[in-house]
Amino acid sequence: MNKIVFILHLKCKSDINSIEKFIKELSVPHTASCDEPNTRSFEWYFNEDYKEATLVESFVDSDAAILRVNNLQKGPVNESFQRLFEVSKFEVLGNASQSLKETLDAWQPHFLRYIDGFNKNIT
Repeated sequence: MNKIVFILHLKCKSDINSIEKFIKELSVPHTASCDEPNTRSFEWYFNEDYKEATLVESFVDSDAAILRVNNLQKGPVNESFQRLFEVSKFEVLGNASQSLKETLDAWQPHFLRYIDGFNKNIT
């Protein structure tokens, strides 16, 4: 299986109004407009008091994940993201290529290799 999933566990450093504005007006629209045909999902989740968030991104393969990271670094989202969130844990699920591991090295992610299972494409 080539699929890669990023799970970013985040601590919120700002008020929910600023965070929601960032997500709805910058993060999601910008990411959706990037030329990334093999990005499959980009989804935000929050706990009930909006002090913690989880961002889940999925990709067809390591190359697609690398393209997402490159677009993030070049785009307008990264600076605001760092101001609003602190990454408490970054997990990469799947059989990441060496290139992807090197691309993500500065973020010190926790890599989890795929063993077995199935996905019924639940939406």
